[in-house]
Amino acid sequence: MENFTLQAITHELQETLSGQRLGRVYQSGATDLALDFRLRDSRWLMISTDPQRLALYLTRRDPRKPGAEARTDTPFASLLKKHLSGARLISIEKTGYDRVVRFDFEAFAADDNDEPEPIVPRSLVIELIGRAANVLLLEETKIIAPLRERTGAAAEYREPEPPARKNDPFDLTPDRLDELIAACAGDVASAARYHLIGFDQLYARELAARAETSTPAAALRQLLAELFGQPQPAIYSSAPLDEIRREPGRDASVTLTPISLKHLSDQIITRFATVNEAADACFTLLDERRSFLAARQQAQSALAARLKKQRALMNNLKREQAGYASAEQHQRYGELLLAGLHQAVKTERGFQVTDYYDAAQSLIEIPAADKADAKEAAEHYFRLARKARHGLQAISERLPPIECEVAELEAAQAELASITTLPKLTVFSERHLPAATVTRRKPHEAGAGRKAKQEQLSGVRRYRSSDGYEILVGRNSSDNDYLTFRVAKSYDLWFHAADYPGSHVVLRNPQRRELPPRAITEAAQLAARFSQARSDARVAVKYCERKFVTKPKGFAPGQVRLSSFKTVLVEPKEAGERVM
Repeated sequence: MENFTLQAITHELQETLSGQRLGRVYQSGATDLALDFRLRDSRWLMISTDPQRLALYLTRRDPRKPGAEARTDTPFASLLKKHLSGARLISIEKTGYDRVVRFDFEAFAADDNDEPEPIVPRSLVIELIGRAANVLLLEETKIIAPLRERTGAAAEYREPEPPARKNDPFDLTPDRLDELIAACAGDVASAARYHLIGFDQLYARELAARAETSTPAAALRQLLAELFGQPQPAIYSSAPLDEIRREPGRDASVTLTPISLKHLSDQIITRFATVNEAADACFTLLDERRSFLAARQQAQSALAARLKKQRALMNNLKREQAGYASAEQHQRYGELLLAGLHQAVKTERGFQVTDYYDAAQSLIEIPAADKADAKEAAEHYFRLARKARHGLQAISERLPPIECEVAELEAAQAELASITTLPKLTVFSERHLPAATVTRRKPHEAGAGRKAKQEQLSGVRRYRSSDGYEILVGRNSSDNDYLTFRVAKSYDLWFHAADYPGSHVVLRNPQRRELPPRAITEAAQLAARFSQARSDARVAVKYCERKFVTKPKGFAPGQVRLSSFKTVLVEPKEAGERVM
């Protein structure tokens, strides 16, 4: 999301949401949030920290619609409800030089006299900064929780500093602007992008387009006046929005902006009453396109896998066919050895016999093929000839259908690349990939708080860590083997008390993310608790990813070997929440 577009959206949010109280909270995947501020028009505040689709806007799309992956029981959503449920939003402020928006709340609690009493103010900081995008829940400057866990993240929040090497466009003099443009070889767009705070590619190009008909300083003043004045929200697109909705797979550009853009005047303009309405339409369109492209990529991957398999089979058959081309020669060798059985002369490398297939009946030397006499060599060549004939017959029956299928799959690949609508994609999938189901790709689940599938696992205790991760504990030796080698995945963490018999413990990691230290500690405490060292004050527990755990042949039930591991000292206790 562009810096100045985010500024316009934030201004509208301040007018719309100030004084509202936070209600329901939903999290979709590991990056998206939907917040209910109980607006009369039932709009939700949508937040996305996915680097591919950074967004902050009001939408009428209900996150609870069928097929959506919105959850209320993730760790971050639970903490938002705990600390901000019912809190009143008092202000929304965007950092002028960066894509950071701060929501300040005032929460209340009832005292002994049932009178409302303000408690510590809390904030929600939304950082829409590329790969570092995140949402932080703050209590004053203390970070209570981040939406996206970061290795080595700070415990205290600091406002981002203005970029030291960039200039404030409001304080820039015409002479200084001319100097910056000259330093970029006269490229106005590059000068704006690399030297002016808040300017990215879209508005840098717009400034360059406006500077073509006026001085750069005048163009900059005009552009800033429009960006911070009365918005004229619109979506610029290379095709009508209705056509793009019908064909989400077509190659079309879509640009959201709060002002009119001169450099995109050749595109189709769709106007909206508010910036948030334009953002809702734009991101709804982009989400539909993203979903379609994901479904098409799924079909492409399935088709490519089949094509790769059939091509490999076809090439192997052709290679075998070439190897069987010597069938006639082997038959001839066998017949010549058999006909000259008594006259064959043993040489250093084979047998010398008369070549009756030659009109001159000259002598020919036939390789011995490691056989002691001519009769054994003849039988050997007859076997090779029979094998080659049978192989050629089988290949001649198998190869044509496979070549035909490869040609059909190659044609299907070309057809799939041209499909731009979901109905056509569904028909294509049913025709060419009957075993595959093309569906809209679901957003990735958050690792923390994800409800594990409730498999019927006998001999396993289930726990949930404070961060929402599932922990499984084996009951006996055979259950330990089953848990470790049948249930656990390669990126799950595996735990066992060091030097003491005990249960195998598995900390699930379905999203292959770096697991929080608290979840690791609680899993280690369970491994210590369910071991023969449970009465010790502190127990050393080994842990590693499941892929480093092996069971050599001959090992007793529950006995394993670790190729790599770490050790942590913990207090034995039944940590986390028992799941029945």
